[in-house]
Amino acid sequence: MRRLKRAGVIVYLIICIALTGCSSKPYGEYKDGQMIGFVSGVDEQGKTIEFDISEWMKRDEPGPAIEDWGASYEAHVVPGTRITNEAGEQLGWSDLKQGQKVQINPPSTEKVTDTPDELIILTMPNEELLKRAGFLASKKGSYRTTLVYESGQAEPFEVEQIEKEAGIVLQGGYSAKEYDPNHVLDVKRAFGIKAFPVFLVFDTEKLALQTDQLDEVVTFMNAAKKKIGRDPYGRNSR
Repeated sequence: MRRLKRAGVIVYLIICIALTGCSSKPYGEYKDGQMIGFVSGVDEQGKTIEFDISEWMKRDEPGPAIEDWGASYEAHVVPGTRITNEAGEQLGWSDLKQGQKVQINPPSTEKVTDTPDELIILTMPNEELLKRAGFLASKKGSYRTTLVYESGQAEPFEVEQIEKEAGIVLQGGYSAKEYDPNHVLDVKRAFGIKAFPVFLVFDTEKLALQTDQLDEVVTFMNAAKKKIGRDPYGRNSR
């Protein structure tokens, strides 16, 4: 009986070591035989697509800190290139969106080619969509603000202006971006936006505030700071 207990402990230790090894690779969910990329550029006239494959290339690198480098892959879409979804349904060029997650077959580990046989458009969970679009706050108790403005228009607020008039908005993270109707996350449709510019304030999981008024963002941030006794960046307010 004692032997069985010892054997169980050894098995438990092996499992723990294996799990620890997996968790030490931030991009360990990617597999060698399944090259995954995110659409970073589309040239419809030249029929080429550029993919960001940085995460797939870093799949075997230990973490949590990984060097900040990127890798791209340019695919030439020829008449014989199949574009499908995960169910195998035939799709077309118009279904490819900026930021979309795609499996590229065959992977470069098998055959280096810029004319893949198949592009499989993968479904992205809402959290992944928001995270990759840069909307989510980085940690609990923090709020990130994104200003989205009409495509082709000038940015309505300069960072210097916000820093001067509403510095608290910058503390949890801030960015401004043009509305892109061809992005996999169509913010206009996703959040029912009727007019731009608009401020979108997120916590680590979901939308916390949507407004076209900068002072409303300031009021929200101040209320959040007062509620938790810390500023939205996680520091003591005293």
